[in-house]
Amino acid sequence: MVWPTFPKRLQSALKALCCLARSEQEMQSHEIAKRIDVSVAETAKVLQLLVWGGFITSRRGSKGGFQLASSADRITMGEVINFFLTRHPVEPEKSSPVMRALRDCMAPCQKEFAKLSLALVKQRAETKFSKNRPVTGNKKTAKAWDGHRKIAL
Repeated sequence: MVWPTFPKRLQSALKALCCLARSEQEMQSHEIAKRIDVSVAETAKVLQLLVWGGFITSRRGSKGGFQLASSADRITMGEVINFFLTRHPVEPEKSSPVMRALRDCMAPCQKEFAKLSLALVKQRAETKFSKNRPVTGNKKTAKAWDGHRKIAL
């Protein structure tokens, strides 16, 4: 599946997951909302979707909160993106030759991005794309990330 664009809710979900991965502990929705700069109401909706998708768990009460359902290295960008886009698909522009060419060019990058784990994205965010720090973990995925980094920057 080629992703024509990332809807705002999907972007918020990816940010929330990265926030939880970086925290490594339970967080309340208002804390997540503040860190990802999204309204509390929208963050609550996004977090509920992430619970339904099995990416995070929640615990009610004043001492409750949200946390990752599994380790960050077991959650891939592709799983999250596909979960959101199958429920709220974005209709691609089919008649435009420019958009078709763009989708064709983006498809290989999106395929590699889908393989990235939340742990690797978290690690890269923490190093702020530093070229001096080594990437650990899956070498093939790390190599793919480095290729995307050159495009993204």
